[in-house]
Amino acid sequence: MSARRLAVTLALCSVGCSGIDLGDAARRDTAEALQCPAEEVELEQLGEYRYRGDGCGRVVLVACTASALEPRCFPQSSGDGDPGETEEPPPDVEATIRGGLEARRDDVLACVGRDRIGVRAAYTGEGVVSLSLQGDLADTPEEACVRDALGGVRVAATGEEGVIIHLVD
Repeated sequence: MSARRLAVTLALCSVGCSGIDLGDAARRDTAEALQCPAEEVELEQLGEYRYRGDGCGRVVLVACTASALEPRCFPQSSGDGDPGETEEPPPDVEATIRGGLEARRDDVLACVGRDRIGVRAAYTGEGVVSLSLQGDLADTPEEACVRDALGGVRVAATGEEGVIIHLVD
């Protein structure tokens, strides 16, 4: 590839790749989770990365992340009717989890051998945090390595439980 072609390709990618649209991914993945046509799904953005989808008599909360520049959204909870509390995690809980993940960023990325990975952190009301990887690395040795690297990440007992999806990059 010539230097000029490479420069044009990089320029186009920097323009096209910089604006990742989570809304389209949220609609697509919410429809899939609800087993409902996308045009029948009502989508409400709850936070920067969270959406509530309602369609075909069911409701789902999804959390979105961008993995290898391909946005993906994963169900947090679902069911018939209202899935329950839709507020964002308490700020101190979210900050603690995200801070713990970022503090061990190099270890996490070394475990997975990638430039970025979505980590799902589920926390209980007692402050226990359970970690898993998103996508094709779920339930793999790489996930076990990440859990070991992030061992000890805990949050204050708030009596609330929830899920945070964090992109480590």
